[in-house]
Amino acid sequence: MFIKTFKTSKAELAILLLGLLCFLATLWYIVSSASSGGTSRTSANSVTEVNHFLVNARTADDRVGFLAQFGWETEPDPIDVREVTIPGVFDDVYTDYNNIQKPLGFDLELFKGCRVKKWEYAVTNYPGNLRNVKATMLIYDGKVIGGDISSGGAERFIHSFLLPTDSAVDSREELKENETDTQNSAA
Repeated sequence: MFIKTFKTSKAELAILLLGLLCFLATLWYIVSSASSGGTSRTSANSVTEVNHFLVNARTADDRVGFLAQFGWETEPDPIDVREVTIPGVFDDVYTDYNNIQKPLGFDLELFKGCRVKKWEYAVTNYPGNLRNVKATMLIYDGKVIGGDISSGGAERFIHSFLLPTDSAVDSREELKENETDTQNSAA
């Protein structure tokens, strides 16, 4: 049996320990990044589906196709495109807006402080033949990360990408009729 000894100075030992510490820190970073899930900002390129919905949105066809998988028909050209920043701290309005996203598997909290593209398309097949309905998509790195269907007209509503149920459309039409009756009786 052989025993080999090494004589090292304190400086050499310190350098060796520092190198070992750097190696362990790098290994920890790689392991934690790999296990952080598919929707982190650093891995947005690898995400192609959220809850079985395709989220690719690099081209006009991708964006219109994204909306079509929910049953929406839109004009082929966007009505507005702009760059916006997801707030670093959510107020009540943004928290409520993010809650619209979560049932479909989106979470804007993962993109706090990020600049994203906001694409808006005119919806042409909203139930009840409502006008002035638009689909808004928030896109980061070519992927849809959230959005909504909304109207700024007299109907004023906002909801997720899912088509509303017939009862939701009926209740909205009933509310509209009640408002008309109230206005007529006040006159």
